[in-house]
Amino acid sequence: MSKAGNYEMLFFPTREGLLKVHAYGFNPCGSWGEVFVTLGSETICVKGFNRKKTIMRAVKLRLQSVKNEKTDQ
Repeated sequence: MSKAGNYEMLFFPTREGLLKVHAYGFNPCGSWGEVFVTLGSETICVKGFNRKKTIMRAVKLRLQSVKNEKTDQ
């Protein structure tokens, strides 16, 4: 996965493992960007205009999918 331009990486420890957040784009302010959130072996990609809201939406989606996986077992 190679992307040109600026990006930032955020890492958060959770009970399920290391939550990795990669945010690309969002420059200049108000332009499109995308966020990849990885926890374990699954990755979710979310696109949006607002960096903070897009990151929060991606993290929320990934954590909900982990919660759903646990309830299905």
